[in-house]
Amino acid sequence: LPYYKESKSGRWLFAGMIALTLLNSGVSVAFSYVGKDFWNALNSKDQEQFYIMMWKYAGALLIGSPVSVLYTFQRERLAVAWREWMT
Repeated sequence: LPYYKESKSGRWLFAGMIALTLLNSGVSVAFSYVGKDFWNALNSKDQEQFYIMMWKYAGALLIGSPVSVLYTFQRERLAVAWREWMT
């Protein structure tokens, strides 16, 4: 039996990993769009739009960084739990 079917904590770790994977992908897409608009404002020398996008970029960074760190932590935690289960 797979680890996530045999262990209740494994199911929660696996479900958390799926949720964080989707959330991390969403953050990456959001960074892509915010970055595009940021560079477009910079390229067109639109000062007002540049400052708006700079604040949005800072907000995305504040939200995206913890999501990325939590994703990496959860992935490593699942890997350790799986290795312990294997031995």
